[in-house]
Amino acid sequence: MLRIPVALNELRGLLRSFDRESLSQDIAEETLARLAIVGPVNSGKSTLVNRILNEDHGLRAAVLLNDFSEINIDAELVVGAESNIIALANGCVCCQVRDDLVQALRDLLARFQPLEYILLEASVAERFGISLTFLDPSLRDRIRLESVACVVDADQVFLYPEYPDLQQLMLREIGFSDVVILSNVDLLEDAEVETVKAWLNIHVDGVPIVEASYCDVPYEMLLGVAAPLTPDG
Repeated sequence: MLRIPVALNELRGLLRSFDRESLSQDIAEETLARLAIVGPVNSGKSTLVNRILNEDHGLRAAVLLNDFSEINIDAELVVGAESNIIALANGCVCCQVRDDLVQALRDLLARFQPLEYILLEASVAERFGISLTFLDPSLRDRIRLESVACVVDADQVFLYPEYPDLQQLMLREIGFSDVVILSNVDLLEDAEVETVKAWLNIHVDGVPIVEASYCDVPYEMLLGVAAPLTPDG
């Protein structure tokens, strides 16, 4: 049976502590851009990204992607475009990250102020490496890693039982997350959704699961899921 080891859940807690403790204590909370990481690849996260980029929500947010082709931006919302950055009328910007994440973040913070939120598309299993990015002196007092969300398509969890490595990869992604967005639940019967949730809870303990259709979840849930920390971590 595939199961995420307890050590992985403990590592997730340590990473949350590391993210907080890496900040200077005298930095004002309002000067920080809150970062959320969304993964993994081949999930419904593009729907969530498109919502943030296209809706009139009043957030000053930046979305960092590997490839612009993954999203669908309404051309009428574009107010400026360069080779790797698109500025939108709703106050958001979209940035294509090529090779250097640190430099991409520096450029965003230098050109678009104030930025309230940053959404980074990445494999959540890369969270530790991304956390180390914020030890860079130009970033550590300006960005806080707020949450890591894993988007899972409910209708695909049991789609390929003959490929256990794919299930193991999915469980590793979930194990490094603060929350699971279980998308496309509208495509399944209620009993099927409960079966998926029970299977996930058996294999990965302690990660909240939020049901959604088309990744329609409150932005506050995504951007604030890791805060505040409880006394026991």
